[in-house]
Amino acid sequence: MRQMFSMSYKNLLPVIILILATVFFAYDIIADLLDGDEALFHIIIESVVFLAVSMALFRELHRLKLVKAELSEERVRTARLSGELLDVMQNQFVKWGLSRSESDIALLLIKGLSMKEIAEARQVKEKTIRQQATSVYSKSGCAGRHELVAHFIEDLMSYDKA
Repeated sequence: MRQMFSMSYKNLLPVIILILATVFFAYDIIADLLDGDEALFHIIIESVVFLAVSMALFRELHRLKLVKAELSEERVRTARLSGELLDVMQNQFVKWGLSRSESDIALLLIKGLSMKEIAEARQVKEKTIRQQATSVYSKSGCAGRHELVAHFIEDLMSYDKA
């Protein structure tokens, strides 16, 4: 959460600076016009800078809008792919003949939880988890956790052949 806040703050910093600059130049131009003491050239220069900063502000706001839309699309895509991967895993667990409990253990092993963490999460003894993990490896034909994980990520990885 903290990282998300700092990332959005970093994205908003240029916008905040541009807003402050726009307000400053608008105020200065109006003050100069009301005082009537400034030369016309000075007011024209400030007006040109005001317009340039305003254009940069609107361009940055448009860029942020596009980035926000892309981020939203990527979140949807990631969620869809995550769900699809889970479906693929569960189908493979069925093909291997894993019980419901073994399937749960396999998912937790793939997620990287230790035997102890899995035992605590499932409120069973670590020895039970080790036995179920052995059964998962036996039924899947995998030598261990690394092969089990590799079974599912091999298809996700693509290599460009140059």
